[in-house]
Amino acid sequence: MPRINNGGEFCKKEFEEFYKKCGIARQKNTPYTPEKNGVAKRMNKTLMERARSMLNGAGLGQEFWAEAVEATCYLVNRSPSSTLEDKTPQEVWTSKKPSLSHLMVFGCDAYVHVPKGKRTKLDSKSEKCIFIRYKDGLKGYKLWNPVIRKVVYSRDVLFREVKDVIKHEVQLKEPKKIEFELKEEESDSTVEEESKDEHPQNLVVRRSVRERRQTKRYSPSTFC
Repeated sequence: MPRINNGGEFCKKEFEEFYKKCGIARQKNTPYTPEKNGVAKRMNKTLMERARSMLNGAGLGQEFWAEAVEATCYLVNRSPSSTLEDKTPQEVWTSKKPSLSHLMVFGCDAYVHVPKGKRTKLDSKSEKCIFIRYKDGLKGYKLWNPVIRKVVYSRDVLFREVKDVIKHEVQLKEPKKIEFELKEEESDSTVEEESKDEHPQNLVVRRSVRERRQTKRYSPSTFC
């Protein structure tokens, strides 16, 4: 049995007729006692929190809050609930499991097919829109065209739920290995020079064994 807090929006004639048509009995609470209707209050908070997240994730403004709330409610009615023994509210209400194949990401890009009668030969065959809601009783989607700023209903839609992300990968090339091939003589001389450089104290100073002669210009016979 649903409970209402005597709010004017719940006591209208339209609600009265809806309750009678569906055979729903309701109970009114005393004014200013929201704690008496904790389940409904909690669900309202859940809907608003999810709608806020959906708007932020889609990058849409608050002017689409009603569409986000209705889309959230549509998903909640088709989501399993532990209170209903892991059944969905839609399944309990209609005794049929709901189809989930048509579900799309809220606010994703949607390319709507333009019929032949509404375009010329050079016009584009599709228009880019934004998916904002499901439509009960209609085999199609409710879309928003940001160019003409109008709502569009269509079933011939191509969705792009995941936006393309360009990744820049930098590949570093491995340095080339340069190998030198030394001949045996060159390698031996190199080792010998390195060994001399490593131990300079072992170097031996050699004197020249060449015979030294006095030059002629300093010879005494030159001045005689």
